[in-house]
Amino acid sequence: MRRQNRPTRCLALIIALALLGPGVRAWAAPIEATGTASAEAGQADRARDRAITAARKAALEQAIADVDVPVNPDAVKQVLARPDAWTGAYRVLEVRSSDAGVEVRIEADIDLPRLRKRIASSSASPSRSGFAWDALTSTGCPAIDEVGIRDSLRAYGIVAADGSSKLSLAIVCSDRGAVTHTHVRAAAVEVVARTRGEVELEVRVASSGFAEDIGEAGKIALDRAVAELADELAVEARGDLELRVERPWPAARITTLSNALREAVIGVDAVELAGIAADGSVVLRVGGSIDATALGRRLQEASFPGFSLVGLRVDGAHALRVRMQ
Repeated sequence: MRRQNRPTRCLALIIALALLGPGVRAWAAPIEATGTASAEAGQADRARDRAITAARKAALEQAIADVDVPVNPDAVKQVLARPDAWTGAYRVLEVRSSDAGVEVRIEADIDLPRLRKRIASSSASPSRSGFAWDALTSTGCPAIDEVGIRDSLRAYGIVAADGSSKLSLAIVCSDRGAVTHTHVRAAAVEVVARTRGEVELEVRVASSGFAEDIGEAGKIALDRAVAELADELAVEARGDLELRVERPWPAARITTLSNALREAVIGVDAVELAGIAADGSVVLRVGGSIDATALGRRLQEASFPGFSLVGLRVDGAHALRVRMQ
């Protein structure tokens, strides 16, 4: 992937690895749910699979019900149409069989911050810039719903009518065949995104999907790839801010602060260590669709385990400064 990042010193990179570890992705929340399915003679395995599918959808419905901001009904319908794309990690806790059928209880890991931002209504999120939609091409794929992909990226804040740069996608689909010892097929999707204009970059993401029907498996893989693509493009699509943190010790507090920003603040899509200032403060780069004033307000309202942020001040249109204590 090619980006237009600011140069950073080797020392800053080493400290970044030490402070933030492998990344600042949000923790997925485990949600329990139950699903049932009737069993025909000799079809117990398929009934179990259907019950698991029902349980995964029920877990996703619970997660949506817990979202604490106004939601876009159309976005909710789009998410519910592909529950497998949001419940890829799950554990079967209990299976009960009877003459009536099969009941399965599962625990599914769902990325609640991403879900929250995906279905939030436009009134719940700050205005966005994004990229103007240009074109989509595909190879080896069944009929591609270009409008649906464009609308999903618009919901993530990546696509906008007034974007200063244009975004085009090239999608390659492949059938990976049947999965051994299961009733499902595997599909793989690779998406290459290119922008031209004020921002010039290329991003590649790949994902897999599994379902009894290869077409459905491909759709699941594509939904996951689009979500990953939105994460990769977020900073470039909507700009970023600098948050300078004075007295950033112990180092674990920086990780806590970074995770909290991404998980809890609508409009924040990425947080990364940009460097260490001459005065010893840590510089965090905050990517998303939030401005300095709004971020400052959210920081004043937030609470953190074991520390607080004081002395908040706006250093400019794209910079904030706080002190840990």
